[in-house]
Amino acid sequence: MMDVCLFGVGLIGRVHAGNLARHPKVRLRYIVDPNREAAAKVAAATGAEIADTETVMNDPSVKMVFIASATRTHADLAMAAAAKGKAIFCEKPIDLDLKRTDECLAAVAKAGVPFQIGFNRRFDPSFRALKERLDGGEIGAVEQVIITSRDPEPETEEALAGGGGVFREMTIHDFDMARNMLGEEPVELFATGSSLVAPQYRKLGDYDTAMFILRTASGRQCHINNSVRAAYGYDQRIEVHGADGMLQAGNRLP
Repeated sequence: MMDVCLFGVGLIGRVHAGNLARHPKVRLRYIVDPNREAAAKVAAATGAEIADTETVMNDPSVKMVFIASATRTHADLAMAAAAKGKAIFCEKPIDLDLKRTDECLAAVAKAGVPFQIGFNRRFDPSFRALKERLDGGEIGAVEQVIITSRDPEPETEEALAGGGGVFREMTIHDFDMARNMLGEEPVELFATGSSLVAPQYRKLGDYDTAMFILRTASGRQCHINNSVRAAYGYDQRIEVHGADGMLQAGNRLP
């Protein structure tokens, strides 16, 4: 039984809390969140204890931390946990600054602890099956990847203000999938954004609707389209076009 601490019990934190509480080999030992009311609700539901960061980091029984707190805290918490020899799961992005991200990765590598970022879509059963067929050569060389990614509803203004904008909080998943499916690193990118859905995005100088074209050095292409609102529900689809055919992964409908 592994003792784990969860940092952050917002929307995604509550998802992690439920999964950790149900896992047969994990004990959700601690919860850390400045919102005491939110922390108390999750603690009551999972049997975890509310603690502070110092207590968690100095407790040798805690072998792993889940970081689902505000983006600005990710790098500091990850580096502190690494220094104490704890395994780390960290929600994306690691940080909004590339230099800080590199510093964090270097600290984790030096500590030699397991470190995973929350790019969950690589593990989605439909996407994973597509990737396995792609790697098996079913459609030959990849030429184009098309990714549709639309959330059910916009973020609140409070959540947006504490994040890194739609590109680094939402499209980051699609950039990861593009790299996974293209099999090569993009070297060129074109992006265009609009504010069509919710006024809080425009107010904060952000976009709620966007499209991207990526190109690799060999000429492989990827198109990504994003919206923070899909009236019909969460929408995640991928199409890969290759020399010998095409593969698709769609939504799992009820």
